[in-house]
Amino acid sequence: MFKKTLGAVALAMVFSGFVSAEEVKIGFLVKQAEEPWFQTEWAFAEKAGKEHGFTVIKIAVPDGEKTLSAIDSLAANGAKGFVICPPDVSLGPAIVAKAKVNGLKVMA
Repeated sequence: MFKKTLGAVALAMVFSGFVSAEEVKIGFLVKQAEEPWFQTEWAFAEKAGKEHGFTVIKIAVPDGEKTLSAIDSLAANGAKGFVICPPDVSLGPAIVAKAKVNGLKVMA
């Protein structure tokens, strides 16, 4: 009975916001930040962040070097993962490897 009550109290605290969670940061890397399509994606990502309590870190990655550097930067800034539209699909294995080394989740 005690374990069930303790579990219920813990769940109630989590869902009520009583438990302070660390700030969640998610990167959003795009290949052509100046394009309206990517501007719209960033806008909706920020809206979702406000609604669901996470921060979006927007980064333009026009080439492979900047892409891999941005992943390191996200990890250093405490991001939990990132969404990416890479500038070159051949970067896929390097992106996944870099994410794994940094402990980041990735969605392409």
